[in-house]
Amino acid sequence: MWALTSLLLAGVAQAAIPNAMLRGMPPSLPKLPVSERFITSPNGTALPNITTIYYFDQLIDHDNPGLGTFKQRYWMNWEYYEPGGPIVFTTPGEVNAEGYVGYLTNDTINGLIAQQQNGAVIIIEHRFFGYSNPYDNLTSQSLALLTIQQAIDDLVYFATTADLPMSGGDAVKPGQAPWILIGGSYSGALTSYTMVNKPGIFWAGYGSSATVQTITDYYDYFTPIREYMPQNCSSDVQAVIAYLDGMYAANDTAGIQTLQEAFALGDLDHVSDFAAALQYNLWDWQSLLPGAYAGYVFYQFCDALEVKNGVNAGPDGWGLDNAIKSWGNFWNTTYYKHTCQDKDVETCLGTFVLTNPYWTNVTVDNWIRSWTWMVCNQVGFYQVGPPEGQPTIVSRILQPSYLERQCVNMFPEAFTYPPQPTTAETNRMYAGWDVDVPRLFFANGLRDPWR
Repeated sequence: MWALTSLLLAGVAQAAIPNAMLRGMPPSLPKLPVSERFITSPNGTALPNITTIYYFDQLIDHDNPGLGTFKQRYWMNWEYYEPGGPIVFTTPGEVNAEGYVGYLTNDTINGLIAQQQNGAVIIIEHRFFGYSNPYDNLTSQSLALLTIQQAIDDLVYFATTADLPMSGGDAVKPGQAPWILIGGSYSGALTSYTMVNKPGIFWAGYGSSATVQTITDYYDYFTPIREYMPQNCSSDVQAVIAYLDGMYAANDTAGIQTLQEAFALGDLDHVSDFAAALQYNLWDWQSLLPGAYAGYVFYQFCDALEVKNGVNAGPDGWGLDNAIKSWGNFWNTTYYKHTCQDKDVETCLGTFVLTNPYWTNVTVDNWIRSWTWMVCNQVGFYQVGPPEGQPTIVSRILQPSYLERQCVNMFPEAFTYPPQPTTAETNRMYAGWDVDVPRLFFANGLRDPWR
């Protein structure tokens, strides 16, 4: 049942991503291992391997069908299907979908529903991710067609026009068979958005950790982390962050440089990049799964701070001096290599060097660039420091402007100045937390930063 629970609290390792908005992105569904097996239909007919790729002629622009179509990839398993059963439909969202065929099996809730209800399961790749691209590049001009609405329309157009490769697959469109739309994280939000925007197409929906309410200044991302991480670790992290912010307010550049050197990050040219680097240990929280054990990187981090000579610190931690020394040593001995591999510090963690190919790579199958486009334009979710007067494990040096500047770095043709994502418009169009749709189910975790 690991796969089922991991759908509820999914996370991905994201090492060596200099763009802080992506380190703390909504977690993609975890990839699931798929063992080779012989698949048959209920009547014993041999079926194609679930890794078989099918192609659908998707409209490039739903507002201008005359532009033609592109090949959108999808995968399908109908080993449990019997006439009258549902079509269970999902997209993994902001990733190349090729590694997600495990979601066609009964190792996941998708496949379990299909098995129980004698249905078929489909995974479709989101436009501009993987190799489902209307154009052969990811320039700003091409990405203009990467919007939430176009993604919604993709799902609806597929459901209402696709002739599926199974027997009778031309007669299971909505109205002929019930379609169930499933997603997690962003794709969970897309499930909700689709059922709000196009009612009556999908009979039911299920969103796991669905990020339905977009927000620009998402400092509350860190609230459940601060509240539920080990209290001693939280106390010591808060002490270090308060120390950094105090020096920044006093313009103590020498003190800040000394602190950066304690973490072996003295070569970072901007204190905001250093403050962002300290978030990395906290983002590891969202990679935890139910039943997480001490070997997870997040717990290694807290153990490094709070276990001294075999003794655990009390709830107040060991204090500032030990926290700086221990946290810095963890970066020196373990975490820098884990995060940056063999990259130098500015290449790995800096966001001000615009010649870095990270900002200019427009080749397809670059999820970082595609998701950044959506972040900058419609969804935001900038994880930053909270307002004054609130406890914090993240520096207040980090404000939305730090991340909005990176949108200009990556898309100078589209943005001449740092843009503010249209989160209020997104929430107005797709209902956000105010969604009220029959047969739409949500599953969320109390300790989930995306709750």
